[in-house]
Amino acid sequence: MIDDDPNMLESMQAEAPNWAVHLETASDPISARERLQSRMPNAIVLDFTFSNTTESGLTLLAQLKRQFPTIPVVVLSGQGDLSKRVEVARLGANAFLQKPAMPSELFQVVTQLLNPIEAIAAKLLIVDDDSVLLTRLQANLEPRGFQVTALADPTLFWQFLEVTCPDLLLLDVSMPGFNGIELCQVVKSDPHWSQLPVLFLSAHADANTLHQALAVGADDYVLKPIVEANLIQRILKRLGQLSDSFTVGKSRP
Repeated sequence: MIDDDPNMLESMQAEAPNWAVHLETASDPISARERLQSRMPNAIVLDFTFSNTTESGLTLLAQLKRQFPTIPVVVLSGQGDLSKRVEVARLGANAFLQKPAMPSELFQVVTQLLNPIEAIAAKLLIVDDDSVLLTRLQANLEPRGFQVTALADPTLFWQFLEVTCPDLLLLDVSMPGFNGIELCQVVKSDPHWSQLPVLFLSAHADANTLHQALAVGADDYVLKPIVEANLIQRILKRLGQLSDSFTVGKSRP
């Protein structure tokens, strides 16, 4: 991140661990160029106004896109008028955010640029008795290419499983009627579904619950409250690991 606002840099550093990001910072174009000589980042966030130099960040943006055309660059600006946005777009910026911008918003944009998943169209079945969470997850996952089926009643699980033929299951651990541990056991014991990846969603961080989840064959365990960017990374990881054993989106017997 290249920005001369120390408060912004501090808040970004504080937020970075929530997104599994190692964040390096520079306060001006000169120090940014020095950093780039020794380390290649996965993405760059660039403010194009600096108080301690007359150089515009637009000059650095043009240089970055010439030298590193495959590295996504997110531009920050206090100016959001159309002419400035067009100028930034012409120089090849991948995204434009107007200040003030929340750190979570910036990391969300970077995550989307680094993980374009519109073409995946994987089918997800989410089972959780929290209807508010289901609505939120569906609203965040579907725009990113996932086909999401949300189920609040675990007693209907098997019916929905056979109809939707999902590529991945997300199960709440604690639910009335049938809990996620029991549903996972049922899935893993059926030859047709035993290879289906299962991610648990849980507010329980105790070792006993985690042990139970792993014992019944869970592939991952995500703690609530859910951070959508982290969840997407976990989903993609599991789908990628199983890409040799089935085609994403393909129905099972």
